[in-house]
Amino acid sequence: MNFDSIAAVYDDTRVFDDDCFNAALDFITARFPPSTHKKLFEPGIGTGRIAIPFAERGYDVTGVDISDEMLKKLPEKLKHQPSLPIAFQKADVTHLPFSDDTFDIAVAVHVFHLVRDWEKAMEEVFRVLRPEAPLVFLYTGTGSEIPDIKTRYRELCAAGGYPARHIGMQNAAELDNYIASIGRRIERLRDRWRWTSRVRLDKALADMKSRFYSMTNLVPDDVHLEAIGKLERELTEQYGNLAVEVDVSVQINLAFVLPARR
Repeated sequence: MNFDSIAAVYDDTRVFDDDCFNAALDFITARFPPSTHKKLFEPGIGTGRIAIPFAERGYDVTGVDISDEMLKKLPEKLKHQPSLPIAFQKADVTHLPFSDDTFDIAVAVHVFHLVRDWEKAMEEVFRVLRPEAPLVFLYTGTGSEIPDIKTRYRELCAAGGYPARHIGMQNAAELDNYIASIGRRIERLRDRWRWTSRVRLDKALADMKSRFYSMTNLVPDDVHLEAIGKLERELTEQYGNLAVEVDVSVQINLAFVLPARR
């Protein structure tokens, strides 16, 4: 999946609470400090919204992305911080242009559900990591999504014969099974960095209609638009109008993929 079409609005649709985000990054940095994990790899570096704060914490960051438009945003940001150690190039995560055992740590943020051959992508990430190096999954929250709307959209699409699914990894269970199959272990950290967002119904619905979220992309246009229309009618009936803000409980989660205990 290529994010060229939404590069201009990507950061605005993936917002998070700054204090929670910085606390999560501080936790990662304390556990895997740049003094021992200097060379950090990010698959799907995109606009650099994750790479830049890691570089500011002392890591040498290298990233890849398949989206030309997303990668155009990163040098624009780096004009303000030209000394940050960030290298990036266009590349497919299933065929990484790096030697074995190159990196000390990898950080993946909302990427493997976008890759059809996600298991091959995982193999490539582990290939370019040192054998003892961690792979960190950082989940930064739902942005401008409203989970109840997303759930209802999935139900309506399924009723139309086309379940709204990710193109790649579907859920945490698939990740768990894969990690077990390669003889590694996974540690999760949840319910530590939480906040409440106020999200307008019309904004959440417009973002979904514009297919800003990956689970909408495999749904045919007619099914997609019918589901959006039904959602709009249902929400208007429930709330009276769509210029209404609702509270959304959000959190940042971490998952660490580590070598098996000896």
